[in-house]
Amino acid sequence: MTEGPVAIELSRCEACLARFVPTDGPCPRCGSTRVGPLSVPGVGKVLAATELLVTPPGVRSPNRLALVEVADAVRLLAVVEGPLPGRGALVSVARVGEVYRARAELPPPAERGEGESPRARTSGPSFEPPR
Repeated sequence: MTEGPVAIELSRCEACLARFVPTDGPCPRCGSTRVGPLSVPGVGKVLAATELLVTPPGVRSPNRLALVEVADAVRLLAVVEGPLPGRGALVSVARVGEVYRARAELPPPAERGEGESPRARTSGPSFEPPR
């Protein structure tokens, strides 16, 4: 996958204005065949993610997957490259062949708190393992 976000192609129905992952068929909402391409930024927000440790033969382990919402509330399933992102994380998304691939985006340095010392969490109960 290339570095940084690139545009990805969605489909847009000319009849009902629905936006969806490209397909060869008609609009999944209204059935219209008047469907055209729509280019959106390849950045999305992780809604859910999972890591499969036991995979079928021929599939590498661990296999990381994320449900990602991109522009116009379109959701797609992507294979995650690198560490598994948490819910709400921003990821860059690219289509490689027929597969969407996602990679975690780093927030700007100011949001990462660079230059600051880490702060201990002071609110909430402490964790006690079951006995």
